[in-house]
Amino acid sequence: MQRPGFQFSIAGLLGLVACIALNFWLFRLGALWGILGLNVTKHVAIAFLCQALGVDRPAALGTAGTASKATPPPHIPVS
Repeated sequence: MQRPGFQFSIAGLLGLVACIALNFWLFRLGALWGILGLNVTKHVAIAFLCQALGVDRPAALGTAGTASKATPPPHIPVS
């Protein structure tokens, strides 16, 4: 039986709550700080989702995809 593709851990849930609390606090300081905090939180959330879903995960050993057959770039010697 396979594990679901996306599952929150306790640490991930705690990080989400911490980001929301930080955004509330930054909005109390000013609109610019709040918007900057939202931007950082958005990037952290997208990185967490990409990691959890395995976006850049290498393929399994038994399956050879097109990525393993790609030719390396030509080597240009520098003198």
